[in-house]
Formats: sequence, structure tokens, C-alpha cells
Amino acid sequence: MWTCSMLKSNAREALRGRYWRSFWGCFIVSLLGGGSYVNWSWMVSSDWIEEYLNTLPLYALLTLLVWLLIAIVIAALWDIFLVSPLMVGRCRYFMESRQSPTPISTLFSVFQTPYLNVVKVSFLTPLKISVGLLLFVVPGIYWTYSYAMVPYLLAENPYLTTTRAMELSKEMMYGEKFHYFVLHLSFLGWILLSVLTFGIGSFFLVPYTSATYAEFYAAMRAKALARGLTTTEELGGFVRHEAPGF
Repeated sequence: MWTCSMLKSNAREALRGRYWRSFWGCFIVSLLGGGSYVNWSWMVSSDWIEEYLNTLPLYALLTLLVWLLIAIVIAALWDIFLVSPLMVGRCRYFMESRQSPTPISTLFSVFQTPYLNVVKVSFLTPLKISVGLLLFVVPGIYWTYSYAMVPYLLAENPYLTTTRAMELSKEMMYGEKFHYFVLHLSFLGWILLSVLTFGIGSFFLVPYTSATYAEFYAAMRAKALARGLTTTEELGGFVRHEAPGF
């Protein structure tokens, strides 16, 4: 039986001598949009925005709307075809890093065959979660934790179908959802500290949290294999790199 302290201890051990490599890898992903969040709500709710829009002629408003729609489409495509696969690549990086020093290029290993399958599964899974959150809330929260292992499963076997990835993740997370929630809560102090540094501290925290969640997946994977939920043919493990390049 795993514990939060055990997973964190294993994560610190996995990061020993590899922290800065992991830091730069996570930093690159963040720069490309993975895990980043910017709150623009203050702009949308500002009175000056409303006053400015009221002074614009109709053709200018229509032009602004078109450009806004184009920006939304580009942002969505960027997230679907780049950011989501990078999240899978980051999962693979930290799973490989548990075994040996891993090159940062592992983050981009998903941009190969079957890249489009990774894109599809990475798109449909959060889409289902989002629909659950918008319509019923509770199912969305439930699915969030049920399908939490999907990125790791894709990192290990990028050929998994959407149905199989969701099914296997749900089976892995059976009886573990609350414990996984507690694991997230265990980082609350570090997150608050990151907030006090205006978010800068989060860049240094991400390698630690990512390594810890990789340890969680390793525990869930071992449980799934022991219970016959999957096989080594389906989950064949993670390749060890002989030469740890940049």
C-alpha cells in the first residue's frame, strides 16, 4: 500500500542528480503552454473595455469579433495538437527518469507515429470531462479522477484506443480517487508558497509534483498488472536511454 510520504520520497530519489534537467524540461513545456494559466478575467470585467467597445462602429466590432474567433481557433488547435501531446511526453519523461537519466528530447517523443492517436485520445478524454463539468458537475469531477491515468497510459502505449485508455484508467483508479485527491492536497503548502512568489515558485515545484505523480502511476500500474487488469504486452514498460543527451 502506497502512502503520500512514500511516493514523495521516491520522487526525491528519482530527481537526485536530475532535478535541473527535469526543471528545464518542464520549463520548456510551460513556455509552450503546458500547465500555464493566465487570468485575463480582470480585463473582460473592466469598465474601460465596455466603454471602448461602445465607441467602436459596427464594422470595427465585426472585425474585432472575427479576429477574436480566429485567435480562439488557433489557441484551440495549439492546445490539441501541441500542448496535449506534450503533456503525454512529460509523463513519459518522468517515467523513464525513474530508471535512468533521460534526455529532454523524450518530451517530444510523442510527435511520431501514432501521433494522431495520441492527439485523438488526449482530446476526447478532457472533452468528456468538460461536458460532465458543464452539465452535471459531479460526473465531471468523478471522471477527472477516473481518467487521471490516461496520459501515462498513452505515454507507455500510444496505440491505446480512447475507450481502452479510459476503461483501464478507470479500473486503475478504482478505490484510489480519494487517495489521489489527498495526494494533490499534500502539495497545498508548496502551492501557496508559489502564489506568494507571484507564480515564479511554481516553475521549481512542477518537477517535484510531476515526479511524484509518476510514482503514483507506477504504483497503479503494478496494482493493475497484479490484478490482471492488463498485461505486459499492453503495457510494455518504458525504454531506458543508454546515452542521456540533452
